Amino acid sequence: MAATGIALLAVAAFAPHPTQPPPPPAARTPHTPATPPAGEDLPVLGPARPVRITVEDIGLDAAVDAVGTADDGTIALPDQGDHAGWYTASPTPGQRGNALLVGHVDTTRGPAVFYALGALRKGDRIAVQRADGSTAQFTVTTTNVYPQKRFPTETVYAPTTQPRLTLITCTDWDNATRTYTANLVITAHPEPKPGKS
Repeated sequence: MAATGIALLAVAAFAPHPTQPPPPPAARTPHTPATPPAGEDLPVLGPARPVRITVEDIGLDAAVDAVGTADDGTIALPDQGDHAGWYTASPTPGQRGNALLVGHVDTTRGPAVFYALGALRKGDRIAVQRADGSTAQFTVTTTNVYPQKRFPTETVYAPTTQPRLTLITCTDWDNATRTYTANLVITAHPEPKPGKS
């Protein structure tokens, strides 16, 4: 079941490393519903825990850890900054439903797993390797930035009838408050089955 009712992803626990360049600017398009193209027959996989995520367009290749809910009600983040986290209350990537992956944008030591996520654009491809040896292939369909105080929890975490992958990280560092003030949300869907249009 998708994570409806779960609180907003936690604000990053780390300040950016002072010598690193800023992450790529995230797309700032008006909110676009994360729905697959109408009438498409999308491939559906069975349950299998994700173990790795790769995105060649941005040089992302990282292990995926299982994460649950933190004590404050937010989705927990991975202990290691260079790992992504799959929220275990959501489907596994490739199943029917909204699979949620989260990650840090940076740590005190430098860029973290989702540092380059802001460079993703519609049409970019994401691969999630799964514990059963299969790979769930996705294509980015929307990129949105939401202020943390107005984060649309029910929309981002909503259950779906078709497979969807949702990636979430922090963005918009505020030097005055020493916190991130927004979240970057990337949604992706599998490509239609061969022979479908």
